[in-house]
Amino acid sequence: FWLKFHFQQLQGQLAVAQVVSFSTSATMSFLQSCLRPLRTRPEAVRSMFTDGMPPGGRLPGFWVSAPNIVPAFRRGQDKVPLEAFTIDCRDYTPGTWHEAELFDRMQATYDKHGVVRLTKTGLTDPKYMTKYARAVVKKQMIYEGGANPRESIIQNVFEVGAPNDAWLHYHHEMAYNQHSMKNLAFCSIKAAPGKGDTYLSENLSVTDALLQTDLGKKLRDKGVCYIRCLTDREAYEGKGWKHGAAVYNHWQLSFGVETPEEAEEKAAECGLQVEWVEDPLKPESKRYMKTKLVISAFEFCPSVGRNVLYSSIADHNMWFDTWQGVHDVPPEKRPLQMTFGDGTPFTLDELRQWVSLYDDGGIRVQWNEGDVIAFCNYRYAHGRPAFNLHKWEQRQIGVVLGEKFTRVGTLENSW
Repeated sequence: FWLKFHFQQLQGQLAVAQVVSFSTSATMSFLQSCLRPLRTRPEAVRSMFTDGMPPGGRLPGFWVSAPNIVPAFRRGQDKVPLEAFTIDCRDYTPGTWHEAELFDRMQATYDKHGVVRLTKTGLTDPKYMTKYARAVVKKQMIYEGGANPRESIIQNVFEVGAPNDAWLHYHHEMAYNQHSMKNLAFCSIKAAPGKGDTYLSENLSVTDALLQTDLGKKLRDKGVCYIRCLTDREAYEGKGWKHGAAVYNHWQLSFGVETPEEAEEKAAECGLQVEWVEDPLKPESKRYMKTKLVISAFEFCPSVGRNVLYSSIADHNMWFDTWQGVHDVPPEKRPLQMTFGDGTPFTLDELRQWVSLYDDGGIRVQWNEGDVIAFCNYRYAHGRPAFNLHKWEQRQIGVVLGEKFTRVGTLENSW
């Protein structure tokens, strides 16, 4: 913004000088010399990139040029109308028989659409918000082997664990493990209207569209390979991305352990192969945990009786294109790597097609304080664009993780 402002100001001065014939060679040379650095040094720019972004999101400005893939998150209208699964809670009084009626309506809505949203709840305490979330998300898993460094808000309710100014590509929670979760819920503890919107992608239509493409057929036949690398907390003196370090997550935080032996045991429970290697950014550290999993790109969804897409580029190194601290790391050294199951890399066109198909299924969910949304992790992917907050604004989303299940991949005759 400031670059553009000063550039326009100087251009105006130059034009005025020409009009009033104040164009001595010395004056013109001076003004042109002022403009020249602005034209030839784009690396000094730190501005917000907004082209093509959906409402409620912006692209952060810590790069010189836009990333290779800019998700739209939604095209046109919501794939599923928001009002189809939204319940206005003003008619339901907490602690009365109306509450039981609300719980029944929530379950019926969730069973029909795979998602339910509560708004106008009047709630401000996350303890009470999660009570309603658990009307649908009845069982909770322990967050072990997760990618993001989530901190607890209250018991079994976690922070998102990602920077505001990084966009989060569509993804299915914990798809990179042998176990995942059936559903999850988000609770809006603090909201900044119009900023930090969450987006859902209706996955049945995305799956159908993908299977008509060569990419979908390759994913069906080859599966995917996830490689996740976790840093040693001691090597980074406990610092993470919040401190500006080039860190995604430490293995001590991901698995909730203190020794490599314990981490290996936890990783094995997640179906992960483990290799301890040299940290590419800190060669003196030999406790860089590299995990690997080859698994189906799809998963059988019991509630609809069919195989659905269960992978996205959120586990590719492009996840970090807008992640401060990690975006400057060369792609091949970033903590996440992803290929087809046989090790074949994805082409840029394939990654763009994948993102575009998820965008086609997009649904925008705007947040108000007290809102709760619970959704099926099979039937919906979720994500959000980057956003910036003013000093007086706050946004806090509590995450309730659903029941753990062991992945089975696809079933024959269930496409």
